[in-house]
Amino acid sequence: MANAILAFPRQTTRTDDPAHATEANLALPEPAIPTLQLWRRLPADAFGAAERVALQALIGSARPFGVAHWREALAGDDAAAVAMALRLCGVDVLDTQRHDLVLSMLLWHALNGSAAARTTLAFTLDRRRYLGEDVEALARSWRGPSRTAIHRAQLRALVEALS
Repeated sequence: MANAILAFPRQTTRTDDPAHATEANLALPEPAIPTLQLWRRLPADAFGAAERVALQALIGSARPFGVAHWREALAGDDAAAVAMALRLCGVDVLDTQRHDLVLSMLLWHALNGSAAARTTLAFTLDRRRYLGEDVEALARSWRGPSRTAIHRAQLRALVEALS
């Protein structure tokens, strides 16, 4: 049944959506990690072109059944991606294909610069502790700098500027 949910056929052929693949992208090697698991196995700084293209192809071709806000998130609305992820953050669904797909969409927004998506991704990764996983370093890689670290950096820059 999961394959039917994830493999629903595309209805549009827009060229600006994540499913559009150029010839240059098709020449990239497949990532070593299954695309549905990239969000929970790679730290923020480890995403290369191959992972991005595989992620783009995955979320562009999938049409999950019963996931609210999918179209909005696919169109670039990071708040919709965060809403989808938060709806599926229960411990009982942390290891399902639907959850992996929704978090892959969230990952796409995080990689495209959404601070809200990064924070939600870190929160969701942190919940994987309940599955017995050591996710501290991975979740930390997605969190932005703390307010304290930002404040210290601002003070340091001010002191250097006044010196």
